[in-house]
Amino acid sequence: MKKNTKCTAALLAVVMACSPAVPAFAAEAASEKEEVIYIITDAAGHAASVNAVNIFGGGDIVDFGDYSDVKMLTSTESINQNGDKITFSTDDKKVYYQGTMENTEIPWDISVRYYLDGKEYSASEIAGQSGKLEIRLSIAKNEKCKGDFFENYALQVSVTLDTGICENIIASDATMANVGDHKQITYTVLPGKGLNSSITADVGEFEMDAISVNGIKLNLNVEIDDAQLMDQVSQLMDATKKLNDGSDELISNSETLKTGSSSLDSGLSSVHSGVADLDNGIATLQEGISSAQAALDTLNGKSYHLINGSAQMKSALETIQTNLSDLSVSADQLAELTGASGAIKQGISDLYDGAYALWQNLGFAQYKAIMAQNGLDIDALQTGNTQTINDLSALIASLQQTVAQLENVPGYEEQVAQLQSQITSLQSVIRLLSGNNAAIGGTEDYLDNLAAGMDSLYQNLGVLKTQYELFDTEIGELAGTLSDMLVKLSALSGGIDQLVTNYAFLDSGISEYTGGVAQLAAGYTQIVDGVSSLASGSKTLLSGSSELKNGAGELYDGIAAYCDGVSELADGTNELYTKTDRMDTQVQEQIDEVLASIGGEETETVSFVSGKNTNVNSVQFVMKTEAIEKAEVITNDMKEEARLNFWQKLLRLFGM
Repeated sequence: MKKNTKCTAALLAVVMACSPAVPAFAAEAASEKEEVIYIITDAAGHAASVNAVNIFGGGDIVDFGDYSDVKMLTSTESINQNGDKITFSTDDKKVYYQGTMENTEIPWDISVRYYLDGKEYSASEIAGQSGKLEIRLSIAKNEKCKGDFFENYALQVSVTLDTGICENIIASDATMANVGDHKQITYTVLPGKGLNSSITADVGEFEMDAISVNGIKLNLNVEIDDAQLMDQVSQLMDATKKLNDGSDELISNSETLKTGSSSLDSGLSSVHSGVADLDNGIATLQEGISSAQAALDTLNGKSYHLINGSAQMKSALETIQTNLSDLSVSADQLAELTGASGAIKQGISDLYDGAYALWQNLGFAQYKAIMAQNGLDIDALQTGNTQTINDLSALIASLQQTVAQLENVPGYEEQVAQLQSQITSLQSVIRLLSGNNAAIGGTEDYLDNLAAGMDSLYQNLGVLKTQYELFDTEIGELAGTLSDMLVKLSALSGGIDQLVTNYAFLDSGISEYTGGVAQLAAGYTQIVDGVSSLASGSKTLLSGSSELKNGAGELYDGIAAYCDGVSELADGTNELYTKTDRMDTQVQEQIDEVLASIGGEETETVSFVSGKNTNVNSVQFVMKTEAIEKAEVITNDMKEEARLNFWQKLLRLFGM
């Protein structure tokens, strides 16, 4: 193992001088001096020896210290020890003497523990071993030591590893530097702070130089302009307040959104119920329309008999006309005439009754009445649809406002996507409900127009029925008159001619009427088809409203969860705001504390050796652990150790 010989700057400044004179002391006050405390520990960090090197200028020296032994280091002058009082006199400009301290507590508890492959070993046991090494280094305050050295002195801890036997060296919180073929690991420990760290490496036949710990009173007189930092802290506090205020506003809006979504959920449930009633009513309407279609088909079927009867009537009149022209009208022909007229009268009456039944059941008012009997109020449904459309439009506007608020808030992308999806669904519902109102309006227009046409037909049939009843009465009277008044055939012939002419117009009207009935029956088929499509659309609407109802429930659950998250956010921002309320004062205190820790307290330097030494310029601590060395092979070729000079003895004393 290679060893490096080192010496401190203080030792290099030692000037060798001797003075044989025996001092005479005129004053008892402690002399001005500097102290360097040399502490040797075992490899585990336990203090083994403590020596103080006291440094003075020339003259008559008075010093105090509880030493078990004292000796001059740089002068041959005699040194006197009387209890804890040490005196000597020298003409040297700089003089050093050493005092050995027994049972002395040092300011720091130093612990060095060694582990190999996870198992703890002592320093002697781990020497020469190979494996995965871990060195656990701990420095804490020694509560048994008097004074404030721990609070006022900074430490520099240096660990040196030979890279020839140590690889993959890792040391957290340390500064590492290459020094030749060694890796130097350095920790800086500020006043009042401890150290708890570890060093790991892969080692082979492990050895290690001594760990050195140097302590000095830190007084850096650091000046830091903290105005910019405090300005940023103020900005952070303002931002925290705005965040807290914004979270309060957000939770208020979220509660409004939750209430609106609850109303939406309830409203869509009502819509779904109404759509179900509408579907049932449309099914009933479909049945009624089918019945009306059957009645129209029956009426249209009777038109054939009306046409045939009218044709027979016309033919009979023409026959009478022809016969009257020949002045020969028989009783059978008169009977045929009255029978045909009665048939036409009955046909017109049946046609009138059928038209009346159809007129009573045809129209939007009758449609609403039928729907009401089946539990669906069409007017209430339209009003509810319109109200729901307005409510949904207001809710969409509220959701869009919430989306705008959350779009730029990190972490709410999923909620924004859900809200946008729900907005699209609500817009689909509005279109669906608007289409429903439009379908109801179209049905109203169609049925009212159809009812208007049917009303005209019914009125015309009433007129026709009344006129034909009068006509039939006249036919009967004519037949009676003819039987008694054959002598008046000439006048009768003229009347018949006029009757034939007028009946031609009546027969043409009957043909037009039957054609209208046929057209009405054909047109009503379109109503049946339309109602069938309406029924199919109603089923789709029912299914869509069910999905919408379920979606509204999911939306409400999602918004409720969102509100819970917003509430937690508000609690968190409020806690953040509360905890940062005094951040500027706390940061300033921390800055002052850090500056105090790295700058050092401006306190009087106190002697570590004795409180009687009141004129101490500096105190320095130099601590070293034992090196870890594997056993050396002893040979028979031992040479006599050369006689060591003072410097070699001093360096060996401190393991250098």
